Amino acid sequence: MRRMLAVGMTAISMIVVAAAALAQGQRAGAQSTVQQKVLPPEARYWMGVSTGSGMMAMGMGGQPSLMGMMRMATSGPPSASQSVELRLGSSLAPAGEADATHAFPPGAQVNKPIHLEVPEPGQRGRDMPEEPYREPKGQITFYWGCGEKAGPGQPVVLTFDKLMRGENEPGLQALEGAVGAQSVRMPGPGNSKTFARWPHADAKKRNRGLKAAFPPGATLAGEHRIEGNYTPTINFTLPASRSFMEPVRYSSTQLGPSGALALAWNPVARATGYSVGVMAPEKAGDDSANIIMWSSADRPATFIQMQYLTPAEVKRLVGLKAVLPSTTTSCTVPAEVVKATKEGSMLMFSAFGDEATFIDPPRPPDPAVTWDQDWFARVSYRSVRMDMLSPQGVTDMEAMMGGGAASAAPGAEMSDEDYCAQLERERAQRPAITDVIPGGRLLGKLGRKKQEPPADPRCAQPE
Repeated sequence: MRRMLAVGMTAISMIVVAAAALAQGQRAGAQSTVQQKVLPPEARYWMGVSTGSGMMAMGMGGQPSLMGMMRMATSGPPSASQSVELRLGSSLAPAGEADATHAFPPGAQVNKPIHLEVPEPGQRGRDMPEEPYREPKGQITFYWGCGEKAGPGQPVVLTFDKLMRGENEPGLQALEGAVGAQSVRMPGPGNSKTFARWPHADAKKRNRGLKAAFPPGATLAGEHRIEGNYTPTINFTLPASRSFMEPVRYSSTQLGPSGALALAWNPVARATGYSVGVMAPEKAGDDSANIIMWSSADRPATFIQMQYLTPAEVKRLVGLKAVLPSTTTSCTVPAEVVKATKEGSMLMFSAFGDEATFIDPPRPPDPAVTWDQDWFARVSYRSVRMDMLSPQGVTDMEAMMGGGAASAAPGAEMSDEDYCAQLERERAQRPAITDVIPGGRLLGKLGRKKQEPPADPRCAQPE
């Protein structure tokens, strides 16, 4: 799935560039009489805050993982995951061996500061193993727009080899309205003298016991402090309104007589816009990939999924009808797209969130005074969901396994004895996760069975 996502995103980038139609946002600012001199910060910090639901809950905020599936095979699926990603970029060289830490507030339930890793030269990210470059082969079929049927001029089919050779394809003209999204600019090894990150594989085991996923009930509200020997001390305080976003919940995934999929969802608090997408592998091999892609955008070849976007960028994309406004609560996946899905097809939902920014020192009110910045920090938010999709509809593992808010609602009108007896009957009737995930029976055998505490405190046995 990760390779399919990478191929799809690469194809989108190639097409947007080939069509020469990247929309440019207007960022004209007011001009003051005296231009204030600004010196860039020595350190730039970014924290990505993600809430994952559906299959994203299994991956603890990233791609669904084998270990996540094994945990589900023995103890059931989590209703949502909460995770963070940290990046620190500095124009300073470390004094000795590079070392920097992020201390979280007590409510985050992180019992010690997290050490950020400086990757080795040429080392790629944790989720991007080094692979030899292969020229993409195959084709990509584009659909776009919400509706029971695909709109006029659809689908558009492009072949990778013709694009790589620069040949003019008839379908390319249809994609002149393609829109590219500008992701949040993060610190990286290419724009920093010293760069560090989390999560990572900590060879020194300084982060033993720490995970990118935060426990249920954790909050990021409070003081955050980043210290190191190649960065000025960065400290900022997040209010309660800037903790994890709530998970994406579908209120309906109805398959109609035509085969179209009518989606409805609960509004996500703090969302600035939404994007829904389908990626379906028609055929995939070592050397080729035929992929069907659909986006909720009203414009072609606009596939904006699983990204962090600034509120300003989302506003631009909403204006271009490439992202759904935050007031939207429904969208129908065309029948042609649903019928083309096969094993491995994914329905993806992104709720782009707000952000928090901090800079020290503040801008001097006198424009004649140089603004010499020490550090800048940005906290970006998103809530994402991924589910399996087939011509039979959406496979909602969370609902099948009894997860989610609906199943957790207590029966206040029932006695504890009756309530717990009913809860036990419901658990016995739920299908096992090993019956839902391909290969799940094997995972269930490999998973170590252990006695889990009761999910509901009303049913806890006295000690």
